[in-house]
Amino acid sequence: MIFSINYLNKTCDSLRDTCDKLEESISNENWDNSYEDSLKFLDDIQKNSKLISIFIDHEELDNISNELYKLTQYIKGESKEESLASLHVIKFYLNHVQELQKINIQNIL
Repeated sequence: MIFSINYLNKTCDSLRDTCDKLEESISNENWDNSYEDSLKFLDDIQKNSKLISIFIDHEELDNISNELYKLTQYIKGESKEESLASLHVIKFYLNHVQELQKINIQNIL
């Protein structure tokens, strides 16, 4: 259990850092780099999903992946507002995954 929580926290923190870098790139309208980074981000999610899915509900990963697919297309279409909104949804899902794994009374009951 400790391994799973540590792994999820480390992975979510790393993915959230990627979100922050993407957000900066999108805000600066650096579309080519943003698109490449979003594809790498999608690849990272897919690589990590096999192990993460052992610890969390698969629906959570599906939500993140689906939103990430949208993000890549928003970036490709150079839609700053949609890209940033989609990125914030991904951050919300990553935070939600971490919150669900915390050891507290609410999650135990």
